[in-house]
Amino acid sequence: MLRSGSIEELKSIVSKGRGFARTNLYYVYLPSIDLEKSSYEYGVLCSSVQLPSRQLTSVQRELGVVKQDVAYGFVNPEVTMTFRVLNDQGAREYFEQWQNLALNRYDDIEGRFESSYPDQYCKKVEIYQLEKGVSYPLINKEIDLGPINFNLDLDIGTQLDKNYKWTLDRAYPITVTNETFSDDAQNEISTISVSFSYQYWQGEKLSPNNKLKNSVAGAIGAIASNI
Repeated sequence: MLRSGSIEELKSIVSKGRGFARTNLYYVYLPSIDLEKSSYEYGVLCSSVQLPSRQLTSVQRELGVVKQDVAYGFVNPEVTMTFRVLNDQGAREYFEQWQNLALNRYDDIEGRFESSYPDQYCKKVEIYQLEKGVSYPLINKEIDLGPINFNLDLDIGTQLDKNYKWTLDRAYPITVTNETFSDDAQNEISTISVSFSYQYWQGEKLSPNNKLKNSVAGAIGAIASNI
């Protein structure tokens, strides 16, 4: 029998919940904007993401001397994500192209724009909380390539399970904030910050052993392990 407050009780609680959730194990699934380009890589390049929240709006009701706030609606604050930028500027171009779906420039000379219908630019964005699964090491060897020597610990793929999902319904990037270049920074990675507006969000617990595909899991596992 477990004593209240004992270390065994804590171990039992953690084990029952399949361990602690890690803030650096996540994946953002973004919609395809250009049919010729895959959007999955931008989810891998996401370096931080805020989870959606909900604030209830209320009005004060008075019954005699008693005052009580009564909920009548809600507000969904924007969700902000940060993305690493590669030299091809693909992430920046992706979000600029998405915003162009909402406000399209049709006259290059006069600079005229036209607004699109929400169905043309509102998309579904999914945020996944991940947990470590089973990793299967393939080989551990040293490879000598002339003057370059590699110590490789190869892996079939870091196995990551999707255990929870937040879905942003009818979302679009309302703000794209570029970083500031500075010669004071030493080898810092360029990033952009993107804020999403959306109509509604919903959280969903996923069934166990819901695997993330190996190509994505391997990249996320490498980043999470600071490789």
